Amino acid sequence: MQELARIQIDASPEAVFDLLADNTRRGEWAEGMETFDYTSDFDPDDPVGTTFTQRIREGGRITEYHGEITTYDPPKAWGSQVSGGSYSMVVEYHLTPANGGTQVVNVCDVNSSSWFFRVMGALFGWFTRYLGRKQLRKLKELVEAA
Repeated sequence: MQELARIQIDASPEAVFDLLADNTRRGEWAEGMETFDYTSDFDPDDPVGTTFTQRIREGGRITEYHGEITTYDPPKAWGSQVSGGSYSMVVEYHLTPANGGTQVVNVCDVNSSSWFFRVMGALFGWFTRYLGRKQLRKLKELVEAA
């Protein structure tokens, strides 16, 4: 199941990318993010392949996810693959200069081996889209306030 969200941000692609790729500030715009920690060496010049663990508050509980940076092309794209529980997802952000600012497109591709999660994903895909749009609005607010 692939979900898509987009937003126009009144800032340069470089400014948007800098905040998007800054793991120390991810909790400021990523819904429910409690912690984000690298679990392998981070090379700022080539972080593709770097692994991480993130803990996300989902309702009243915190769930741990393991991931890997899969795309790093400043200031055009950042992406990761994350897995936990019975599903995995690929999350990518694509940045394009537009109208004096930056258009950001978030693509989230969720996969599961569980038939239950696939059915629930189909029924509640609107919620994934809602979270994607909400996170992009928060990212926009933070970048434009800087």
